[in-house]
Amino acid sequence: MDLEIGTMGTAVAQLQNDLNFCAYDAGPVDGDFGRKTEEAVLALQAYHGLEQDGIYGDQSDAALMGEVRIIQEALTKHGYHLAIDGAVGSETLAAITDFQKKNGLTVDRIVGNETLKSLGIEIPRAVNQSETVVPSPTVKPLPAGNGKGQLVCINPGHGGSDPGACGNLQEKDMNLVVSLRLGQLLQERGFEVVYTRVDDRWMALSDRPAIANANNADIFVSIHHNGSASPESSGTLVICYPGSTNGLRLAQLVLNGMCNRMGLSNRGIIQRDDSDVTYSLMPAIITEGMFATSPSDCHFFSNGGAELEAQGILEGILAYFNN
Repeated sequence: MDLEIGTMGTAVAQLQNDLNFCAYDAGPVDGDFGRKTEEAVLALQAYHGLEQDGIYGDQSDAALMGEVRIIQEALTKHGYHLAIDGAVGSETLAAITDFQKKNGLTVDRIVGNETLKSLGIEIPRAVNQSETVVPSPTVKPLPAGNGKGQLVCINPGHGGSDPGACGNLQEKDMNLVVSLRLGQLLQERGFEVVYTRVDDRWMALSDRPAIANANNADIFVSIHHNGSASPESSGTLVICYPGSTNGLRLAQLVLNGMCNRMGLSNRGIIQRDDSDVTYSLMPAIITEGMFATSPSDCHFFSNGGAELEAQGILEGILAYFNN
């Protein structure tokens, strides 16, 4: 049976347990297939090169069970006696807990990169990823075009006690850097800008689109950076609300702009419900410029990539209003 948004029961609880074990962060194991579980399934599907529809079917199940089996096999090589069945049960959880304790790891029963390394598991390259090449920032003329007083609401995702995806950099910090630079570039070209936050603070998800709505923004741009269990995952994508013609047009133009500027792999557009794009009253997008969990992406970000990302989003916004 396929599992998707709205599905409830023990099968969902087992899925959440298995996803969390493999570091996909499905949230609390409550048996309710909600947004957090869907995001974890999407990350699993992206990593294995599957269709990214957020529905947990046979192919996703085979991929996740395969990951669990690899971990179980490694645990048996370290002297633990457990069934290699691709499901995370009490024996597997007890084994990983003991292994993490004995090896000085964080005892969280999550098999992230450090635990994988200690187990002797080589982190495989995602099926849909080619050899990672760290792009060199290139100088291009700034995008042409100007605003005519249009108001852009910019939301730097996460913040405060919510760091978002974490690797060599924290997502919340990356989001703020790009957001503030984007706002500056927009204001220089005649746009009005309002931010949901301008410093490192926590904000409720519902408050963010509410700020855009209260200010009658023309568009809402939520800045995020992606995360994955694999440090090899890289690339750029944009999220918009299903059925929003203008939202989709804005998403495509911004995606084109970011890919044009940064040169990272194009991971496409995802149309799905999300608090930012669902509850805003204007065309809205969520950008995922690069991966906070990718060492190469973080290096790129810190060496000119953040500027190129802001320029790419600007390019898309200018194209949206000027064409």
